[in-house]
Amino acid sequence: MKKRIDWWDVYFSFVFVLLVFIAYRLVVLSGTPPRMVSIWDAFLMMLATFRLTRLVVYDSIMRWFRNFFEDGKPYTFLGTLKTLVNCPWCMGLWFAVVVSGAYFYAPFLWFFIFVLALSGAATFIQLITNFIGWSAEYKKRLAQNIPPKDETQGGTCG
Repeated sequence: MKKRIDWWDVYFSFVFVLLVFIAYRLVVLSGTPPRMVSIWDAFLMMLATFRLTRLVVYDSIMRWFRNFFEDGKPYTFLGTLKTLVNCPWCMGLWFAVVVSGAYFYAPFLWFFIFVLALSGAATFIQLITNFIGWSAEYKKRLAQNIPPKDETQGGTCG
């Protein structure tokens, strides 16, 4: 059986490569080579990328944005965007380029990167706390022979 090529995936791959190239050129023009990034700054950019990704892909406050692409059918422009905005791995790559480009080329955006990093750290701590709480609740229910809860709630924060 012959597989159908999703040309929109190919198109977005080329757009991504072009975006990376443009971001790299802007970094070179800024005069701050990537090897001069401190470990601390790289960690902050990582947290900012994590937070942006989680915000767009999972958080209910951005559901309105994801809903724009809800009707996207496979092999269409909207379908590809629907897949993209619902994929944390995909959005993480795109946001990594945006955050690192902002870090190098637009120093005035450093404050927003810092705020996103703080929010990312808080989100990560909350996720760990939730996991510990859920794990304790699950073990308690097992010890008391109570069936585990079936919690099928979509998204985060709602």
